[in-house]
Order: sequence, then C-alpha cells, then structure tokens
Amino acid sequence: MKKILLLLFLFLLLVGTAGQLYASEITGTDSVAVLSETVSETVEHPLPPVFMVIPFVVLLLLIATMPLLAHHFWEKHYPKFSIVLGTITVLYYLFFLHDTHVLLHTFAEYLSFIALLSSLFVASGGILIKVDRKATPMLNVVFLFFGAVISNIIGTTGASMLLIRPFIKINQDRIKPYHIIFFIFIVSNIGGALTPIGDPPLFLGFLRGVDFFWVFQHVWYMWLPTVLVILAVFYFI
Repeated sequence: MKKILLLLFLFLLLVGTAGQLYASEITGTDSVAVLSETVSETVEHPLPPVFMVIPFVVLLLLIATMPLLAHHFWEKHYPKFSIVLGTITVLYYLFFLHDTHVLLHTFAEYLSFIALLSSLFVASGGILIKVDRKATPMLNVVFLFFGAVISNIIGTTGASMLLIRPFIKINQDRIKPYHIIFFIFIVSNIGGALTPIGDPPLFLGFLRGVDFFWVFQHVWYMWLPTVLVILAVFYFI
C-alpha cells in the first residue's frame, strides 16, 4: 500500500512539473499582453500587502482544526469568527486602500458564485437514480470515472449530489470509509477541474474573461492520467 501511494505521489509530481513546463511556453506577445493588463489593473486598484492574507489563513486553519479541537464551540460560534475575519479585510480596503470598487466587484462575483452552487445543488438534489446492480471493483471504477466526466458538465456539487446515493446503494454490503474518500477525491474535486461549471472557483476566472474552454485545452492531458492513476489505486486497494 505504501509503495502504491509513493508511486502515485511521484506520478502526480511528474505531471505537475510537466504542466509547469508546458505553461511556461507562452509566446512573447502573450506575455507582454498579460503583463500589461496586470500592471494596468494594479495601478488602478492597488493590491493589498501580503500580510492581509493572514485573516484568510487563520480562517482556513480554524475550519481545519476547530471541529476536532472544540466541535460544539465551533459549531455554535463559527459565523462570528467568519464575520470578524472578513470585516478586517473589508475595513482595510475601505480605510487604508480607499477602494470600494474591488469590494463591490468581489461581492457581485460572490453572488454569481453562490447562485451557481445553489442551482446545481438544488437541481441535482431532486433527481433520484435507482440502481439494482451489486458493486464490483470494475463497476466502481467505471462509476467514478463517469462521475469525473459529468462533474465538468453539471459541476462537482451537482455530480456529488446526483451520484453519492446510488454509489452508496450499490456498495451497501461492502461499503468502507475509503469508498467515500475516493468518491470525494474523484467526483467532488479532481473530476470537475476542466470547466468553469465543473469547478466553481474556475467560474470566477470565467467571469474575469478567461475563455470557457481554456482550462480544458491546457489541463486535460494532466487531468486524465491523474484520474486514471487514482482510479487504479482505488481498484487495487
């Protein structure tokens, strides 16, 4: 098992390195254009200093640790922590950068982001798929690969809501925690990495002008072997 995980790590590292090398092969014209746009936007709306990432990092650490350290306290008070940390950033933009444009623009993007997630969640949550077959290792692999593909069409949220119940149903006599973990890996995360619909953070890039199929064109050759390797690990566990 350890050898398999080590090979998986080395493979992902190799794919990531290849992706960085490929991404670095940008033409001089494209580089100048991107740099020009970035400088123009920075001059118009100056970026905050690096230390302003601290509230975000603190929030991530709290989300990761507090449910384990103080579950009931966090369950009751996490909205207060979120509001306080978010307010720090808002106040900095208002009183130090004097920039309301970024705040309003970010709020509009946030509404679009939530609208997308909510629509996918509600629409797919109302669909029930009935499956009578019993699971086999190969059937599970095919099922998860199908989930990875449609995650790019109906989103990771939609695909997860749509497929988690039939996945548990067909594995009801042999379900293990790792079944759910690999479902989350493939369907809920990696699968939707090719389109703005599949991965809502990419949707924010789409709102900022990134071409809808740009990620698919530049990432599919990393996405496919990554998904296949993880499915292979899942198959042989």
